[in-house]
Amino acid sequence: MPLDLALEKGVHLIVGDNGAGKTSFLESVYLLATTKSFRTSRISDCCSHGSKNFQVVGEASTEKRTRLRIEWKEGERIRSVNGRVSGLGEYLSVLPIVSWSSGDTDVLVGPPDARRRFIDRGVVGLSSGGIGTISTYRKTLLEKRRLLQSNGRGLEVWNEMLSLSAHNLIELRAKYVERLKTSLKAVLKASDLGLGDLQVSYKTSLKSGREGPSAIMKELMGASKRERVMQLPLLGPHRDDLSIRLSGFAVRQVASAGERKALGIALLLAHAAVLSEVGSEPVYLLDDADTELDVSRLRSLWRVISHRQQVFITSNRPLVWEGLEIDHFWTCGDGQLNAA
Repeated sequence: MPLDLALEKGVHLIVGDNGAGKTSFLESVYLLATTKSFRTSRISDCCSHGSKNFQVVGEASTEKRTRLRIEWKEGERIRSVNGRVSGLGEYLSVLPIVSWSSGDTDVLVGPPDARRRFIDRGVVGLSSGGIGTISTYRKTLLEKRRLLQSNGRGLEVWNEMLSLSAHNLIELRAKYVERLKTSLKAVLKASDLGLGDLQVSYKTSLKSGREGPSAIMKELMGASKRERVMQLPLLGPHRDDLSIRLSGFAVRQVASAGERKALGIALLLAHAAVLSEVGSEPVYLLDDADTELDVSRLRSLWRVISHRQQVFITSNRPLVWEGLEIDHFWTCGDGQLNAA
């Protein structure tokens, strides 16, 4: 169902039953800002039932008003800024956004690729050349993988190219994680969650990752024999991880569901703080923000969330939010948002 809204600054609480469309609204904002969905890897799944196309259009007001448009039409993703087709880097720079949904628990307890994606979102937000660096590494890695799956000859050439792109990506990731650690310490202090000592560190599969392309090249060549046997690239940023430990233990081992939720949102707030330092304050999307959180921890996080420039929160428990300062209250049902 078409929806047209003018959304002001402040905290927006959207309340409705399960299946009312709350998450779909957040997803549309995320789509507009990032050209992707946080619920599915296939953007075609965002089409309404029975439809093959969709479009989301919005205006972002920062230093100037900028019109964004993301469209899925005839199997093609089309993005435009102020009416003209744009590159991904230009598009993503317009409306910085951070989000938390149920799937983001994987950053804490899921496989390493979830944490790599989290780090790389920070890389893109922190560095204007971040997208290019990530893209170059992925393309080079793909060619090396193809070579290993064929005859494996000429591996040295691709290792040389990979060593340079790997070094560039590792440096950007390490820089982001260092800033994230500082921001996370500030968020935990401000919120006073009382969860213990949280440690975050970047783990690269390359022992020589910070020593420069030449050292990386030597290490890659040292793994060549094993890589030819396995027919897979065994070393590089595609094998890296973000270590997240609570009081010395992996979060998945010691944290309850509520503690994981609190830590996940704290990590998101720290990520947002890093983005704010280098650019515009991002828009916050928190889906079912109160689920699994007790009232005291929700109020602790609220100390940090409530003064953000623009926040959208969904919930199916309106009573939980009583006593907290909400700027805009909405009810959601049948695909409609209504100001309460």
